[in-house]
Amino acid sequence: MSERIIIDFDDNGKDDSNKKKDNAGERIIIDFEDSIDNPEVMDISEIPESSEEKLLKSKVNSFYKGSAGLNNYFESELIFPEGIDNSFRKKFSLKFADEFFNTILENNKFIILSSGKGNIYFIDRFTGKLKGKLFFENDSFEKTGIVYENRIFINSLKSVFEINNEELKPKEIYRAESGYYLWSNLNRYKDNIIFTEYNPATKKSHLKIINLTNGNNINEYSFDTVSFLSDRICINNNRAYYLFDLNILVYDFDLNTGTVHSLNKNEGLNKIYTDESSFIFNLGNKLFITTSSYEIYYLDLPDSGINFKFSGIKNTYINSTGGFEDNLFTGTLEGWKLFKSSGLQIYSYEDEFENVIECISRNILVVSKKNRIVFYNLNRFQEAESYVISSDTNKESIEIISAVISGNEIFVLTKNGILEVYTNDKLNIHI
Repeated sequence: MSERIIIDFDDNGKDDSNKKKDNAGERIIIDFEDSIDNPEVMDISEIPESSEEKLLKSKVNSFYKGSAGLNNYFESELIFPEGIDNSFRKKFSLKFADEFFNTILENNKFIILSSGKGNIYFIDRFTGKLKGKLFFENDSFEKTGIVYENRIFINSLKSVFEINNEELKPKEIYRAESGYYLWSNLNRYKDNIIFTEYNPATKKSHLKIINLTNGNNINEYSFDTVSFLSDRICINNNRAYYLFDLNILVYDFDLNTGTVHSLNKNEGLNKIYTDESSFIFNLGNKLFITTSSYEIYYLDLPDSGINFKFSGIKNTYINSTGGFEDNLFTGTLEGWKLFKSSGLQIYSYEDEFENVIECISRNILVVSKKNRIVFYNLNRFQEAESYVISSDTNKESIEIISAVISGNEIFVLTKNGILEVYTNDKLNIHI
């Protein structure tokens, strides 16, 4: 059996309407004879899936600060492009006339942004094209929602919405009672979504648990507040940990009950004072909190007595935290630092600018300095690449508020609505 390719030429582009169709131009016929001895037949099943195809088939989970443990760690094989012939490149950049206070979410199709002006944007994560936009009049999105196996949940000041991943239609699954406001970012344990709400007039607060597999049935734990509530709920195994006033609330999902523990039950030294800026996060079998005087305390888990110990880490200022396994990072006014969870300092990067830890993978640390994003090589600390994010007018102040590592890409968002996506596949050609 042979294949034949026929190529017609249209008489050098000249149009002669008097010519018959069969005689127009020239024709070249090329025959290919099959080789009986060495047939080459491509098996379509052997063609590997692209990374895009794999991602579209996957079930993506997306959390505030990377995980339920709030440690800013993103599981990714992304590597730093070492050598002079390789570097990061900007894949695409978008500008929204909007304002953002929370962080980036993602699923298998979209980069998801929710704004303070009541807008939710759905950007194609592969092409950078805007695929959809929802507007909620008289509503504002100031905290970060969650994605559970591609299902999108966004929380406004008053409601929690689930948004259909195909039609991008919202459904309100929870609305706070009059006088109450949703106070925290969303978190998740198994099929439960967790958040807090607060009534400023009565100082009453609730930890709310929505069960997604039981008709969105809601459990709650109520408590009184005096001075502050955190906007961060940290989850480790079957427990949620939440800071308020000088206390920590521990909620056990298996028992469906909560208990409040004082952080200052011991008189004398080592009193622990927290405030609304305190961080709470989990690394391995340890729960960490930062104090209002920028000390880091830890709790060995599980610990029914909730006895926090001083880690030995104290800075003049801590603006961000994160880590993975036994590695703990802090952002400071003059750079960033790396510790072991025991408190031993491993590395310190000194800078004239404030450094904020945005996200971490096994190979890359992402730090922001106002409008500059920096990618550090965690296999060789001295190697880094940085990029300045600027607007077309250069008249507005630009501040990075979120970065996410996902697959082979890094998503970066500014407060004034600039979204940029970077990847590590740029090849530099030197002439």
